[in-house]
Amino acid sequence: MNTQSAIIVFILLSIGSCFQKSILITRHGARSPKVYTEIDSTYYWTSQPEDLTEIGLQQHMSLGQSKNGFSITDMNGNCIYENLEIQASTTQRVMMSTIGFLKGLCPNNYEVIIKRFFVEYYAQYSTNIEAWNQIMSSDFKNPLELELHYFERPNDFLFHGHKKTVCPAIKDLKKKIEASEYFKMKEEEFKNRQEFDEVFDIIKAAYPSKTFKKKSITLSDIEDIFDDYQSNHIQGFLFPNPSESAINYMQEVVKFIRYYEDNCDSLEHFAQLTEPFKWIISQLYSNTPLSWYSGHDTNQVAILSAISDFQPIIPFASQLEIIVKNETVMVFYNRIQIQTKFCSDGYFCSRDQAVNYLMQFIHPNLNQLCGLELIY
Repeated sequence: MNTQSAIIVFILLSIGSCFQKSILITRHGARSPKVYTEIDSTYYWTSQPEDLTEIGLQQHMSLGQSKNGFSITDMNGNCIYENLEIQASTTQRVMMSTIGFLKGLCPNNYEVIIKRFFVEYYAQYSTNIEAWNQIMSSDFKNPLELELHYFERPNDFLFHGHKKTVCPAIKDLKKKIEASEYFKMKEEEFKNRQEFDEVFDIIKAAYPSKTFKKKSITLSDIEDIFDDYQSNHIQGFLFPNPSESAINYMQEVVKFIRYYEDNCDSLEHFAQLTEPFKWIISQLYSNTPLSWYSGHDTNQVAILSAISDFQPIIPFASQLEIIVKNETVMVFYNRIQIQTKFCSDGYFCSRDQAVNYLMQFIHPNLNQLCGLELIY
């Protein structure tokens, strides 16, 4: 055993097992692409763009099953609702993932747990009484039959602070970032690489009725075709079918967009992290065994960009988990501990240290920061 491993074992043994809780931050399961190409709409997809699929539902049922060991059940194996703290986005793919997770987590009484959560949390965002009544009369055995598109959470900084509709000031910031010399240099570097030729051919094949020129392709176009690849690939669809080098290339582009363009400015950090970090801080000091934030890849990217140098592509149903054991805080990504900026050694720190670090990303007036006061 090397020195670092010995230190980690010693610390874990020293921590003990008196108190432990999980703050779980997940991305929804597999979905249809956010942009349908001509190939997609002709041969593959019939659901709405960005809707959860059966595979995505099963991913979250499995994820819920993996958390059965937490102290959230009674002697009969029924989930105790008060032992769960849940915050969830109101998009269909997240709501459906939430249902799947709770079915896996609470196999004995998921119907009661799901309905209570919907009544206490989602009811305030419902915009269609018929769809709501359908949900309330469901036994959730076939949740994909439910209509979950009629929910709207206004001014949603908890999950969608990166959107221009939520924070209008981001629109001008994006223009400024994309017009910068650094961004233009990186875009030119990407488009001058050999792998771009293959990706360009894929884009052309995706839209056979259109004519494209290489100079007109943007990094966002490459991000969209990578999203198409991810969504189609997990469903077993044959298109696109890029080479490994093209996949790695597209991943580099996506990381640049997500971790630099979307998270390089303090405005972006404040807009995306103020509400999630306020919630995380509240949960760091709560006694709820399982606190769950059911959201999107953009949420995990924003959090990781602030707390770590680790910059992964976020797969469907991925999990970022903050474990609190007694007074010690540790962070895991898909069950592997990652180094954070919370504390001196990067792996173990106190709750106070974690909170002090997170506080710097909380803004006192998001409406003013985002220009909403000028609009209203």
